[in-house]
Amino acid sequence: MNNSDEIPPGYARVTEILQPFASFDGIDPAVLARAADRGSRVHKYCELYTQNLLIEKIDEDCRPYVESFIQWFDAMVEEIWVSEMRLSCSKYLVTGKLDMVATLKGDKEETIVDLKTPQQASLSWRLQTAAYRYLMRACEGIDIPRRICLILDKEGGKPKIVEYTDHETDERLFLGAAELFHFFKR
Repeated sequence: MNNSDEIPPGYARVTEILQPFASFDGIDPAVLARAADRGSRVHKYCELYTQNLLIEKIDEDCRPYVESFIQWFDAMVEEIWVSEMRLSCSKYLVTGKLDMVATLKGDKEETIVDLKTPQQASLSWRLQTAAYRYLMRACEGIDIPRRICLILDKEGGKPKIVEYTDHETDERLFLGAAELFHFFKR
């Protein structure tokens, strides 16, 4: 099990495995590319904030999302355990980068937090967070009891929280998708 930031040869990213199941039909590829770029920058700003390092000017197109994150983070996060950590599992040739594992205020145990800039939840997020939960257990020996997606508000308001609780089914579905991905990639 590898936890460096490099993607090992022959491994597939969690999001790559789930990509065929996330429908972007009818969306202009240029619009998708801009949204992906903005999402990457928002993630970086949020990571810097969790480390008390956000001192640079925030790009205007990212500002509302980052403000939404800061509002939630300051109100809800007790302690950060992991921020932007890549984990890789040799059994399934899968690698994924967790946005955050944190203890939320009022909780005794950790929560996987996946930051999202799309305003509508995707069904694939269930399996993505299940994959991160599996990777934490397989690579670090830590069983995380909660997993959420934090949908950052594009206007800078309060973000929406989507929580997934069927860990067993979601993990089984993800690992099946990973096996099929590698089967067809041969």
